[in-house]
Amino acid sequence: MLPRARDKKRAQKLILDKADWLAGHLHNLPPPMPFDPGAEVLLRGKNVALVKETGRGKAREADGALIIPCPKGANFAGRTRRALIALARQELDIQSRHHADSLNTHFSAITVRDTHSRWGSCSAAGRLNYSWRLICAPADVLDYVCAHEVAHLIEHNHGPRFWALVEARVGPAKAPRRWLRDNASQLFAVGAEA
Repeated sequence: MLPRARDKKRAQKLILDKADWLAGHLHNLPPPMPFDPGAEVLLRGKNVALVKETGRGKAREADGALIIPCPKGANFAGRTRRALIALARQELDIQSRHHADSLNTHFSAITVRDTHSRWGSCSAAGRLNYSWRLICAPADVLDYVCAHEVAHLIEHNHGPRFWALVEARVGPAKAPRRWLRDNASQLFAVGAEA
């Protein structure tokens, strides 16, 4: 459905008024990190090369590279994305269980998705939801998000008791929170097309 003519004119004016601001922000975006053989992507906060290996098997890390087995005719980008999701699921599960055990609580399940508005969340039913892109962040940042979501199993708010639980697990939360805020666009560049 098209906007009414009056709304369309207002929208066009807004776009023209903010064109310089928008251009500046687009110019400051990090370059895309496509899932191409030989390209580099972020993994655990460091750039690693993507290496295409003929054949089948599990992706593996070796010598600053992420090696992706890829049978002839298979989609390398899709296999790379699935490999990163699998690595994220494994690491998020380990860290979430570690924090849940330490806080004497439990969660019902973990879901890993390509979220765009939150790095993690905790449902009322005890389901922990995470962005797979956390595997691209440094380990202490991923660990902080896990501690944050597990703490929500006990405190369903962001009050002082909640922050005391988080900081008892991972120390001051300010640095990892700042890292996520300052580097979000870099995490979203992973897998973006050039």
